[in-house]
Amino acid sequence: MKKLVYLFLILCVFTSGTSYSKGRSPWNIFENFENEKVGRLRTNKFTTNNKGTGRKPFEIKVDPDGNQYLSVTVKDGYNVDRKGRTKEFTERAEFQPFPKKALGKEIWISFRKRLPEDFTHIDDRVLFFQFKNTMHYDGPNGPLIGLRYYENGQRLKIGGDTGGSDRKMSRQKKDKYRIESKYKNYADKYWIQKWEKFRSQYKDRDVDGTAKVTPLGEWSTYKIGIYNTRDNDGFVRVYKDGELIFDYNGVTYDWRGQYYRSHIRLGVYRDRVVGVSYPDQTIHFDDFIVVSDEKTLDSYIK
Repeated sequence: MKKLVYLFLILCVFTSGTSYSKGRSPWNIFENFENEKVGRLRTNKFTTNNKGTGRKPFEIKVDPDGNQYLSVTVKDGYNVDRKGRTKEFTERAEFQPFPKKALGKEIWISFRKRLPEDFTHIDDRVLFFQFKNTMHYDGPNGPLIGLRYYENGQRLKIGGDTGGSDRKMSRQKKDKYRIESKYKNYADKYWIQKWEKFRSQYKDRDVDGTAKVTPLGEWSTYKIGIYNTRDNDGFVRVYKDGELIFDYNGVTYDWRGQYYRSHIRLGVYRDRVVGVSYPDQTIHFDDFIVVSDEKTLDSYIK
């Protein structure tokens, strides 16, 4: 939205001298796509996971009210990749700001997301956001936090891996580092939390988290706070339209490998079943913001 640009510039001036107890975000981003030309995404502000499709999946489009946004589409066979060292494959269309050193940093992220009215869910994983730490070795480590649909859009899983010891961890060892929460779609009206599990804790089914399901064709706003640290004062928080739907406190970086850099990725990233062609899937994104503290972020999105 255009009006947020002016607020962003003003707040950059007034927060430039602010002191932070934690390391500041290495990213300082506000992108509402209003200055981009309609059509194929041309900006050099972002990189993409390009394995043959180039910028084809990314288009700048305009709503009837004049608002510009980024449309991201994945089709059968787009950017096919092997899933770790398994025989399974994925296909994706993701964009990201350039990776940065973010260990020991506090990062607050927000974006608007819309599933078009003709969006078709699939009976498989569809991830649309992830924050990921990577090591110097090219290991198959998962994201710290990811947002994923499953089961034809009837399940929403939030979570990821806070660490690990090697490339071939057992299921039991993986669970030691896993943070995750699972929501069920109730009558297309509410997301009802079914359980949550944080690292070595058992699954807690005595939870009551809820959030409204956003109808197809309407925008929703996600806010994500991360303190990326080896210490116990780390955190990962996820809000949907102002409702807290994920709240983890503790170590957020516990990988054995040597830290390399961190990634913020948005788009469509889904599993691929050999012999099965999934339908095209498009997700719209707008007002992508990354700053160092929650107060500044809230001033942009309130």
